[in-house]
Amino acid sequence: KTVPADCVSVLLMALGSTSITKAQYNMMSALDGQRTASSFEHQFRSITQKAKELKSRLDNGEAFEPVAPPKK
Repeated sequence: KTVPADCVSVLLMALGSTSITKAQYNMMSALDGQRTASSFEHQFRSITQKAKELKSRLDNGEAFEPVAPPKK
């Protein structure tokens, strides 16, 4: 399954880590078996930046309201 990048950003923020180490990129590369660690680092650049932004917004008291289910 594919998960939206914003959801991955929220997960990083929720886990208290808005960055990914070189060792973790190396692990992604090893598990993938095709892509380089640098490729993963490039792909995750915007995701980690968004995680930092979301953490800042949450720390500043912003409330995130979920989408309401449709009325039947």
